[in-house]
Amino acid sequence: MAWQRVGLSQLKDPARNGKRTLEQIVEHSAHDALVGWGWAPGPGRTRAPGTQERFGSLMAAWAATGASCPD
Repeated sequence: MAWQRVGLSQLKDPARNGKRTLEQIVEHSAHDALVGWGWAPGPGRTRAPGTQERFGSLMAAWAATGASCPD
């Protein structure tokens, strides 16, 4: 949610991403309950498309292929 409408390059900036390494970003994306809330947001809210598992897989593939973040 916090990454909407900001440059993706900020995702890899430890000063802006909770001091996470790339590996920690992948782990957070794949398993953190706060991220998972997007797929179970509660009554009256629209859930994110796909699944957290799929999102984690996509993030891992992104990291494994160089984690490109063009502006």
